[in-house]
Amino acid sequence: MTSTAYISDIDLGHVKVSIEYCNKCKWQNRAVWYMQELLMTFDGKINEISLLPNNDKPGTFSVSLKTDKSNKIIYKKRMKKTKDKQDEPWFYDGFPDSKFLKVLIRNELFPGDDLGHLDRYQNFTLNDGATGKVEAAPIEPVECKDCQVEQ
Repeated sequence: MTSTAYISDIDLGHVKVSIEYCNKCKWQNRAVWYMQELLMTFDGKINEISLLPNNDKPGTFSVSLKTDKSNKIIYKKRMKKTKDKQDEPWFYDGFPDSKFLKVLIRNELFPGDDLGHLDRYQNFTLNDGATGKVEAAPIEPVECKDCQVEQ
């Protein structure tokens, strides 16, 4: 018998999500909203979410994941007025839809987990109208348990 080990089956230790945002651009409300969405979606799986206001780099917005074993940027808003290439895979135009951010986190940390309605989407619209594409983790379609309870 063979078994597939997902990252979620392995002890990740302390899981931390950091959201760095430009304080001068007044992006605190956006960062707090993402934090709330992530806490509700990954209840009990994420140990810490840090909001990091940045006054030194105008336009900064990024999301990174840290476990006992790794530290990785998963989302960074591309800046228009910079000479840097910004061609790493974590650079995107605009702000992520919360669905997009949840799928990025799930695919990185908990690829075997079901995100319910979100697993139907592979193309996401970013908040400025740009699009992003995320490869969905292999999950069998399942009826949403929350919807069944409400009916």
